[in-house]
Amino acid sequence: MSAITSYAHGKLLITGEYLVLQGAEALAVPLKLGQHVSIKPARGADLHWKSLRPDGSVWFEGQFSMLDFTAQETSDQDMANRLTDILTAVTRQNPDFLADWKGQKVECRLEFDPAWGMGSSSTLIHAIAEWGEVDPWTLYDQTFGGSGYDLACATAEGPILYRNTEDEIHITPLGLDWGFADQLLLVYSGNKMNSRHSVDQHADALRKAASEVEAISLLSNQVVDAESLDEWMGYLTEHNQRLSRILQVEANPWAPDFPGLIKPLGAWGGDFFLAASHEDPKAMKRWLAERGFPVVFSWRELVLEG
Repeated sequence: MSAITSYAHGKLLITGEYLVLQGAEALAVPLKLGQHVSIKPARGADLHWKSLRPDGSVWFEGQFSMLDFTAQETSDQDMANRLTDILTAVTRQNPDFLADWKGQKVECRLEFDPAWGMGSSSTLIHAIAEWGEVDPWTLYDQTFGGSGYDLACATAEGPILYRNTEDEIHITPLGLDWGFADQLLLVYSGNKMNSRHSVDQHADALRKAASEVEAISLLSNQVVDAESLDEWMGYLTEHNQRLSRILQVEANPWAPDFPGLIKPLGAWGGDFFLAASHEDPKAMKRWLAERGFPVVFSWRELVLEG
């Protein structure tokens, strides 16, 4: 087998967090940062796996049996178990996957820190599905599960409106025309969140919030169509208020004195948040860094706008 290379985009969820799982329409954006995966033939009859950070340092490494994909050596047993589950799921769709038991060397290189929650899992599912010649959506459902917006972003060429109903998945490509995009900052909170655990934590509250699905869908569309920063911030303020009531969680635990809007992205309390203000963006970057948030991107620096 010749070498295989794959690339997929990272993601951020701007609106619809939590309720996207119940069919709400959500605004999601692919990122200019993603994950490269390279698969090459190797000597022996084992699968050698290495995952690298952007600086080239190793954050995961393992050697797996071709017989059942169990880890013989690994730097992280939980991660190894997850890879075993993914590779096993591939063989259920494609029994010929790695059936010749020839050695393979897999190298994954993230363009973002794995702690940032930008889609190390969804980009990996995309790559492994290409490698195994299987349907990525089926593989995603059988392994990580979730709404699937992150997998949609993996191959998106720009922002999307995403809706996953009982009957089908709707993906609407967007050409965002926000004249105020230069006033938007994307900030790492310093706290990695497990989205699945966060959803489980709020499961009871979310089941009682089905009536909010259409309201959040409407707000997602209004955010897309907003013509001014004030209008845009107004819609997201209402979005924050609705989710805060549902989750019984404060929308902005990070910087309550920020001179503008703070909007959680994805699971509340961790990963990235969005900061918008009429103030000078460079001054706001300094303001955030002084309060313990040194990892700040401008919107155009990070978001793949198509």
